[in-house]
Amino acid sequence: MSWSSSFAKASSLAVLLLLALALQQLEADMSMSCSGMLSDLSPCLGFLQGEEDYPSADCCDGASSLVAAAATTADRQEACECLKSAAGEGSAEATAARDLPVDCGLSLPFTISADIDCSQVG
Repeated sequence: MSWSSSFAKASSLAVLLLLALALQQLEADMSMSCSGMLSDLSPCLGFLQGEEDYPSADCCDGASSLVAAAATTADRQEACECLKSAAGEGSAEATAARDLPVDCGLSLPFTISADIDCSQVG
């Protein structure tokens, strides 16, 4: 695996991590943090990089925390922007990033993608 391929996969995982942590941070202090989102989603790296077929329970717990913390439109848009930025940093497994919420049995009001218009997230 080349360095650029590894970087791309890590970037995709970072997007999911950012979303999860941002939602958890909102619940704690009503202020989302991209680095926090990525931290919550760190257990998802193997899945997002295509090294695992399914997200782990820890991954889904992190994603669930993120979804639960995004209580307002502003929170969801902030989480979207954070994950969009992380997704845009590389060409990691876009399908895995898109499918993570569904694979964890969660409903996310946007698709994790570098192409999403976060201003349209409600």
